[in-house]
Amino acid sequence: MDDIISSQDEKNQLLSLRERKKRLVQTTIEETALQLFQQKGYEQTSIQDIADAVMMSTRTFFRYFASKEEVLFGPMHAAMTDAISSLQRVAPTESPQKALRATFLYLAGLYQLRRDSFLIRYQVAAQTPSIASLYLYALLEKEPAICDALCSHLESATNRDEIRFPVAIFMTTFLVAAAEWLKHEAQEDLVVLLGGYLERLSSLSPM
Repeated sequence: MDDIISSQDEKNQLLSLRERKKRLVQTTIEETALQLFQQKGYEQTSIQDIADAVMMSTRTFFRYFASKEEVLFGPMHAAMTDAISSLQRVAPTESPQKALRATFLYLAGLYQLRRDSFLIRYQVAAQTPSIASLYLYALLEKEPAICDALCSHLESATNRDEIRFPVAIFMTTFLVAAAEWLKHEAQEDLVVLLGGYLERLSSLSPM
C-alpha cells in the first residue's frame, strides 16, 4: 500500500514539474511576443519572429499557442473563465444580481493583479486598428457561459432569457470601468473603480 501511495506521489510531482515547465515556456513566449509587438507592431510581427526570438520552431510555438491573437488575448479569456468558476463559491440562494456583482468584482481583482500585463496588451491593441475594437469586447464572447453558470448554480435563475439582461448590464459596466482604467494607464484601482460604477448602477434600479 505504501508503495502505491509513493508511486502516486511521484507521478503527481512529475506532473507538477511538467506543468511548471510548460507555464515557464508559455510565459517566456508571451513576454517575448509582447516585446516584439511593442517594438515592431502587432501586424508586423510574425509567429516566425516570435519563435526565432525564443529559439524554438514554429511547430513548437503551436504546442503552446494557437495564434498571435491567443498570445495577446489569452490572459483576458483565462481571467474571465476563472471569474465564471468563482460563481461556484456564491451561495445557490443568492440573487443573480449579487452573484454577478461578486463575479465581476473578482474579475476586476484579477485584472488589477496583472495590471502591467493588461496595460501592455491594451497599448498594443490600441495601436493596431484591426484588433483595437476586439481588446475589450472579446469578453462579450463569454456572456453565454456566464448565463449558463448562473442558471446551473442559482436557485432563482430559472429563466435563461431573463438572465441575459442583467448579465449584459454587468458586462457593459465592467467594460466601461476597464476602458477608463486602461485609458488612464491603470493608475486607479480597478476594483474600486468598478465598485463605484456598480453603486451608481444600483441607484438606478434595485440590486
